[in-house]
Amino acid sequence: MPRKTKTVPARQHYTKDLKERVIYQNFILGKQPTAISIDLDMPLRVVQRCITTWKEIGEVCHDRKYKGRAPLLSTQHTKTKPNFDSLCLALIKHSPDIYLDEIQDQLYNCHEVDASLATISRTLHRLAITSKKVRPLASQQSSAGTLCVISSWIGDEPADRIVCADESAVNILTSYRHNGWSLKDLRSRKRCCFIRGTR
Repeated sequence: MPRKTKTVPARQHYTKDLKERVIYQNFILGKQPTAISIDLDMPLRVVQRCITTWKEIGEVCHDRKYKGRAPLLSTQHTKTKPNFDSLCLALIKHSPDIYLDEIQDQLYNCHEVDASLATISRTLHRLAITSKKVRPLASQQSSAGTLCVISSWIGDEPADRIVCADESAVNILTSYRHNGWSLKDLRSRKRCCFIRGTR
């Protein structure tokens, strides 16, 4: 028959005010640690440790040793030094299909910002920018020119004829990247040149 695993109690945090009550009941009221543990519904070990800490340093708890390092990336936007979010947004706006390591290189070479790939990825996720399939748009395409040609074709045909217009085919088997960055719930678009040379 398998033995039951021993349940480990969850670590509970006690406020500074509650620990000061321990000191008050011990030194002012003269209660024993066991009675204090019952009155305040605290483990006996926590009461004993609180009393020991008070005797050593005169406080109920030690100062935190590890408060975390200061952020290396600036969170304030100035004219001379833009913040990290605006730099990432500008790079993605310029090249929607850029890779994370390319963003890292651009930040270091142009702005001397040394950021890890995880930091860049978390920043993009916080800004609601996701990676999705990019939609290539022909850079030679002109909406005004297309409407002008279609209207001229339709105008030359007789009224009893049905006219259908279709765009010319393009070669999608190119070396362009298939994934790009854009805001959430929006498509990722990039204008590409599908032909070489001049028409």
